[in-house]
Amino acid sequence: MKTTIIGGFAILNLAGVASATVVVDSDWTVNTAITAGSPVGITTSETFQNLSSSPITSVSVDLDISGGFNGDLYGYLTYQGANGTVISEILLDYVGTTTANPFGSSGSGMDVTLSDAGTANGSIHNAAVAATGTWLADSTSTLDSTFGGLSANGTWTLYLADMSEGSGTSTLISWGLDINASSVPEPVDYGWAAGTLVLAGSIWRLRRKTAIA
Repeated sequence: MKTTIIGGFAILNLAGVASATVVVDSDWTVNTAITAGSPVGITTSETFQNLSSSPITSVSVDLDISGGFNGDLYGYLTYQGANGTVISEILLDYVGTTTANPFGSSGSGMDVTLSDAGTANGSIHNAAVAATGTWLADSTSTLDSTFGGLSANGTWTLYLADMSEGSGTSTLISWGLDINASSVPEPVDYGWAAGTLVLAGSIWRLRRKTAIA
């Protein structure tokens, strides 16, 4: 709380406390096969126009994928704002691949949430089998740092591709977004009311001193 004394009046401003508001919490059923051996892959988009304009504080992505070979999967999330802003972040980058294991994870499918809160499991890149639970995205940066500060309004597009033939077909069952934005109440100015109280107190003390004299 900030108090300013001006001409005998106390001007009080109560600043709002920052908090998070859920602006998107949705999953969409797709049931689309990801063509093996094709960099064209698949894309699926959702557009929002009437959400809160408050800046994004966190983004999580839900992926439900069945079949195939996780080591072949590559995918990213792209945001395109109404002002033309386009920004992307990698979600899957050939899960499990290393110099010693160029084929990557043999896990078949996953039902996961990719979020900066997935520190307990670590990067989805390290998932050796069909993964479940919450993981970090397979990226050198974080989802919150990439999309933080933007407005949730715009078009969000998921791209997934299976880069190798002959290892079965992966199918995107569904995907989802969980987006939080900051919410800060407007400061409340109680200046005149508080000033009146201060002035009234001053008058009362002056009258009391006069009566005693």
